[in-house]
Amino acid sequence: MKTSLYKIQLLLVLLFCSPALIAQSDLSKSKGKDLIKHDTLVSSKFKVSIGGQLKLNGIYDFNALQNHEAFNVPSIPTGSHEDETARFSMGIRQSRLKLGATYNSESVGPVNCFFEGDFFGQGTFNFRVRHFHLDIKSFRIGQSWSLFTDEDVWPDVIDFDGPPTGVWVRSAQVRYTKQLKEHIKWAFAIETPRPDIRQVADIDSTLTETYQGFPDLTTHINARGDWGHAQLALVYRRLNYKSNSKTLSSNAGGVALSGHLNLAQNDKFLFQAAAGTGIASYLVSFGGGGYDAIPAGDGSLQNLPIYGGYAAYEHWWQASKLKSTFVAGVTHLEADLDQFDRNRSTGKFYSGNLFWMIDENITTGVEAQYGNVEDFYYEKGDAARLQFMVLFNF
Repeated sequence: MKTSLYKIQLLLVLLFCSPALIAQSDLSKSKGKDLIKHDTLVSSKFKVSIGGQLKLNGIYDFNALQNHEAFNVPSIPTGSHEDETARFSMGIRQSRLKLGATYNSESVGPVNCFFEGDFFGQGTFNFRVRHFHLDIKSFRIGQSWSLFTDEDVWPDVIDFDGPPTGVWVRSAQVRYTKQLKEHIKWAFAIETPRPDIRQVADIDSTLTETYQGFPDLTTHINARGDWGHAQLALVYRRLNYKSNSKTLSSNAGGVALSGHLNLAQNDKFLFQAAAGTGIASYLVSFGGGGYDAIPAGDGSLQNLPIYGGYAAYEHWWQASKLKSTFVAGVTHLEADLDQFDRNRSTGKFYSGNLFWMIDENITTGVEAQYGNVEDFYYEKGDAARLQFMVLFNF
């Protein structure tokens, strides 16, 4: 009896996850395996699945980015701060677990719930929630990719961050999607605000965080067909901070254009470009750096202008199990204040790799990366890295 109760409790927990597959790249997709059979005590209205991936990632740094698991271009040290010491490391923090359930409701139709987590939380090896959301008719409720993101333009790369101006933000949200025409969709979302504002004591030592009174508003329109797809996305933000007990506010926003073209032999060309002010935290390499805005010294905030983009080419070689991706990108961030130590930073990024599809669910690969940056004082720095991986999807 105790065993049966335990099984029922376990199944109820698993019902909060979904078979919807949202992955960053084709290489990170995994198949769900049905857990619920018709001869169980669970209603036939439910279908439960489980999946994931084991990823062993190895890194050899020639210089500069020894303390970063991702190749973070804005973090490349410049001038005399560059470290030439080589580093080798391996880890499985990028591995993921996925759980899910589909419920066939008589009143609202199919309800999908999806959960995905990895071990990239704070600390050495802590579990972190990536996605956890419900899909009900035209609505998505929970944590998922921001609508400012286009997950279909994530190139097949080994690096955890990918191109430095990739918009890979996940946020708590309520979104609505509408099919405008057969191949065109429009979506709108209310997302949780997470401003990333630099506190510069020399300008305003009283600057402190405060509550955000307005959500981030995002929208995009997406068109797709046999040729590929294209997406135009917009974001609006209202950034709040306090100085001398006075709330500072600024309007921020940006635009992103992205898409891919299907070429001969299953090759692909992918691209993404983003620009705006006060949106640096939406770009993968700048999140957490305090690059959205800084105090202007006159009781206001100055949003930092940022722009960048990348292009990628995915090529299948004549041996059908071999594939390569080549990426080139650029980033530019600036501000008009001398006190901000990196207020004009331009970076460039290049990578190339080779994947070997050993099996439908087993892939290995090697990738070379190079980046360089020039800061406000015209000091330069560069970094070079070699990565390899073994990936098992289940």
